[in-house]
Amino acid sequence: MIISGELSASNETGNVQKLDLGVVICKWCNQVLTTIPTNGVTKIYGECKDGACKESNHKNH
Repeated sequence: MIISGELSASNETGNVQKLDLGVVICKWCNQVLTTIPTNGVTKIYGECKDGACKESNHKNH
């Protein structure tokens, strides 16, 4: 269902909720870290908490 240009969905109780169309991706290993509710499809790049993938990526290049 589209309401005011935003994508949303209704649950069993009829409440309208935003969908998690935003995704946070590790810029080093491309692992999906989390999803977030956004008005459209959005990719945001961050880093894994442990940072091991960053170290391994730097050693390979």
